[in-house]
Amino acid sequence: MYSVTAEGTRLFYINEVKMNRCFIRTIIALACTSCFASSAPLRIRFVKGNIADKTAAVRESSGDDAAFLSKEAIDFALEHKALLGNDRDLDGLALAGVLALPANSVASLDYGGREALSEKFVKLFSLFPSDTVRIALLNKTLSLRDSLPPEPCVAFLNDYLANAQGAAGENGVVKAAVRTLGEIGDSRSFSVLFAARRQQKWPQYGKDIDEALALLADKSLPEVIGIIREGNVKSDIRPLFDVLIKNEKISAAFKSEIAENMLSETIYIANNASSITRETVSLQVDALDVIVQNKWTRSAQAVLSFFDLAEREYKAGVMTDGEFVKTINAVAEIAPVDASSRLASHLAALNKQTESGAKVSETIALALIGALGRIGNKSSFDTLLYVTYVNYPEPVIAAARDALARLKW
Repeated sequence: MYSVTAEGTRLFYINEVKMNRCFIRTIIALACTSCFASSAPLRIRFVKGNIADKTAAVRESSGDDAAFLSKEAIDFALEHKALLGNDRDLDGLALAGVLALPANSVASLDYGGREALSEKFVKLFSLFPSDTVRIALLNKTLSLRDSLPPEPCVAFLNDYLANAQGAAGENGVVKAAVRTLGEIGDSRSFSVLFAARRQQKWPQYGKDIDEALALLADKSLPEVIGIIREGNVKSDIRPLFDVLIKNEKISAAFKSEIAENMLSETIYIANNASSITRETVSLQVDALDVIVQNKWTRSAQAVLSFFDLAEREYKAGVMTDGEFVKTINAVAEIAPVDASSRLASHLAALNKQTESGAKVSETIALALIGALGRIGNKSSFDTLLYVTYVNYPEPVIAAARDALARLKW
């Protein structure tokens, strides 16, 4: 009897465990069904409903539903665009899909999935001419810049702006495209936007284009140098200089590098031109200002070369006293060692002119004397001393005596 009772007890506990397991599985199944049921209505409404129902479902979605339905909406819009053509309801569904797409769901995709989504964005932009849809796509692209591969969108927008007519800018899509390229564009974007600026393709968006060019400049140095070397001073180089140098977002080092290249190129242009224009001289002096302001001593050779040219420009009357003074001070600050002999030579020429009775610019004489005093090279002693023997105005003679006292022996 005892063994039978024990066996019965064992069977009883086994059956009880099985019943408990079954109960637990039932509870889990019911819980899963409940969770599915709580999110299923929006998905069911999307699948069973017309386009307006689908759009409403997407707009009301959140969380996992939003991640799922936004992609379904985009796919549906792309799949049926050819059949439905320009349909306002389909535009609304595409717009809802783009706006509802959660950033975290995109970030969780593998690279292939993110690249596919980026290409779908390009296809949506291409197939849907609605301004609202296109602007929403561009804004979403910017908000997802850390997740979406930019190459498909950038390549497409480069072509879009390069081929677009000026009138297209009236709808605001161009403005959004310019802003997008400024944030995620490449070096070709810089070329496309600068060409649009030069052609005055969208004058109403001039500030937006300038801002985008400034943002793209640091990744487009070869293109910038190409414009400087091949462009026209008035229509290309000066506008480029103004765009880059006046923008506070560009680093001082980059501005200085641009200024150095512009100075070198305008020296080449002036040396190979039959005449020197005021536009060229003005640009040279402005580039020089940037170099001095940022103490860009790397450009010492270019600055020295410019001093030689500036002497001729000043003599030809295309450079003002004030501009030549700036040049004198710049060469003394950026290349003091090599500048000393050049400055002393020019002062010596003024000494001879003054001695012969010719009138020279007191402003220039004072600038040369002051620069030599600051440099302090004793090799300029004889030239400075000679100033005190010539019939200069008293302020010039006093400045020469002060400069002599500052020479380093």
